[in-house]
Amino acid sequence: MEYKYYRELKHNYLVFENKSAEKESRYQYKIVESGRIKGLVSCSERNINGGKYFYYEINSMQTIRDRFSSNKMNAEQLRKLLGDIKEVLEGLSEFLLGDEGVVFNCGNIYTDLSSGAYRFIYCPFFDEQKSFSEFTMELLELIDEKDEEATELAYRLCEQSAALGDFTYETIEMTLGDIPSECKDRPCEEKRAEVQPVSFNEPEVSCDDMYDDFEEEEEKGRLKSSGRKLGGKLQILFSLMFFCVIGAMVYIRMNYVLSSEENMLSILVMLVSAITGVVAMAGGFKELRKTKPQVATRAKKTDELDDDEIYSDEICADEEGDAFAYVDDYAFQNSSKFEDSLAGSSIECGETVVLDEVKNEGIALFSRNLDKTVRIALDKLPLTVGKMEGCVDKVLGDMSISRMHCRFINDGGRIAIIDLGSTNGSYRNGLRLHPQQKTYIEEGDEIRLGRVCFDCR
Repeated sequence: MEYKYYRELKHNYLVFENKSAEKESRYQYKIVESGRIKGLVSCSERNINGGKYFYYEINSMQTIRDRFSSNKMNAEQLRKLLGDIKEVLEGLSEFLLGDEGVVFNCGNIYTDLSSGAYRFIYCPFFDEQKSFSEFTMELLELIDEKDEEATELAYRLCEQSAALGDFTYETIEMTLGDIPSECKDRPCEEKRAEVQPVSFNEPEVSCDDMYDDFEEEEEKGRLKSSGRKLGGKLQILFSLMFFCVIGAMVYIRMNYVLSSEENMLSILVMLVSAITGVVAMAGGFKELRKTKPQVATRAKKTDELDDDEIYSDEICADEEGDAFAYVDDYAFQNSSKFEDSLAGSSIECGETVVLDEVKNEGIALFSRNLDKTVRIALDKLPLTVGKMEGCVDKVLGDMSISRMHCRFINDGGRIAIIDLGSTNGSYRNGLRLHPQQKTYIEEGDEIRLGRVCFDCR
């Protein structure tokens, strides 16, 4: 069955041509047009040039395939989807209708981005609808694999649909009601521990880890030495303070007449200050002497390490496969070792090698009418652009951009843009793109999203 997307002023429509007999399924048409069943996309019938068409008003809603192409569906969203399907089936049963007219297809089930509710297409004459079992298998591609609860729920849905066949309502009911309580309460770490094998082998220790351990130990030694040095200086400072107290007491005894009690007290203070000052000064010099051998030992270890290995930051290869070694300035001090390491290489010691700039084969979009240039790289596709953070890959905060504006895909090695029913539209070289229509872009094209213009280069 062929259908198309059509935009009229501020409304987006999904259009089906009614090729069925005139009186066939008339009851279903009236029920759909009445809007009495909650969860169905509102529909209206139009007669154009002798043909009958059904216009499903989707407006700013997005298909679940587009909505969850970037950020996958979690357990809560999947449970909400199944609950909405169950509610729609209950509404159809009140009017003695089955699920034969519901289009179970990820490209024809819509979600309201503002409320998160799901809407479904009911088309009695749609002759290419998938079975619910096929829909559940297609739904697996939209599930977040990192969410174990969502994955478990999706696989349980597939198993139930394969076992029960066309009993859609019973399948969903059993799936939602067949979740063990212990699975909900257990944290994901415990579930993951059950499936991960236990390894009894010793972990491999890389050279980077050994170097990090050496740096960590050196840092601890440095802190310990600095602490000792600071403690020694403080002890010498305290000893000088005690000596100052002794000097003050001597000055008082020489210039003032003291009683017998004051005389004994001054002698006691001088004696205690002298003993304490001498002990503090001896301890201070002892701590300072301990730090010198440690500094020498660390310097020796550093020299041995530098003599044994020359640390290079990275090894890069250009397009022809030639390897270039980039070393830091400290490595150049060991000139003899450096020359030996480059023996047989085409690079001569002392010369500066200019690396060729790595050319990016892909094209990108560069804005030209914004205060700050925005670059959209098209090397990792598919890529969804919009202003709703969490639903798109590239966020554009301009007011003319829709929540999910467009998507860039790789189609057989060529880059194509698909407008997702945006309000202000997507343009290629001045021509507005039809919603959900694939249009190829090339270098030199002008792409306009809303009011934001981009150069493709």
